[in-house]
Amino acid sequence: MQITHLKHHQIDKERWDYAIENSTNPLIYALSWFMDIFSPNWEALILGNYEFIMPLTWRKKIIFKYLYQPMFIQQLGIFSAKEVKKDIQKEFIKKLKNKYKLIDIQLNYANPALDSEHFILRNTQLIDLSIPYTELYRKYKKNHRKNLKKIYETELMIDRKGECSDFVDLTRKMFAAKAVDEITDHDIVKLEKVVNQSLKLKIGEFYFGHLNGEICAAAYFLKWKKRVIVYTALNDTGREVGAMFGLIDKYLKENAGKDLLFDFAGSNIPGVKYRNLGFGARNEVYYRVTITNLPILFKWFKK
Repeated sequence: MQITHLKHHQIDKERWDYAIENSTNPLIYALSWFMDIFSPNWEALILGNYEFIMPLTWRKKIIFKYLYQPMFIQQLGIFSAKEVKKDIQKEFIKKLKNKYKLIDIQLNYANPALDSEHFILRNTQLIDLSIPYTELYRKYKKNHRKNLKKIYETELMIDRKGECSDFVDLTRKMFAAKAVDEITDHDIVKLEKVVNQSLKLKIGEFYFGHLNGEICAAAYFLKWKKRVIVYTALNDTGREVGAMFGLIDKYLKENAGKDLLFDFAGSNIPGVKYRNLGFGARNEVYYRVTITNLPILFKWFKK
């Protein structure tokens, strides 16, 4: 089984994107333009004639190259038009272990778990939008219905009146207020670039929550193939009135009956997972892979 490692300049991006688009597990995260923004100089492992492909998001610290998961990209891993079986996955992981001393990445939902301590289960929540809204609503938890009733009794206005800059500003302030140090301003700039590019491609749309003339919540719905992923942002006011319940409900209502899979893009955080499942979502698992083969003197290394 000959797996080839390609540097960034060696990747045929036209063939790459064709392989992603025609895979059994297509995800927008793995398209070349998306990767170019979030992980410039990304590399790849290729098996066959782009039969099985795996993007490699790498950085270098001290003298070591290591693999990491870029912020705002939930899943990567191996993509193929064929089933990704365990023997294929083992060979890809073996190739990674031989090349990188530190690996901390997230595979995708179609990549199987191996019998290894290095595989950590992760969660995302999905809603099948192909049924009418009345059926979707019946699956909402009782508490969610109460929250929505309270929201619609407030003066919260939900519409598309806003700009990318409003979403980015709200996102920046939200993470600053939460003191989320691992998400840098550079990460948010990359997110802004992805949003602007996807708007040009006409595959994304905003919903905003307005209260007292101010934007208090925003959600960006990114649709590619049959999967919709959402990026959200809100401030304390939006959180207090439960604005995100309203934004999500409005999107589900306006897109019910379509052949789409709504992906909350998370979460493992109990409270957020509960909120997502409360909309009648089902849980889907994928795996994080963490492997450290650093020399003893570098065991302290942290990315």
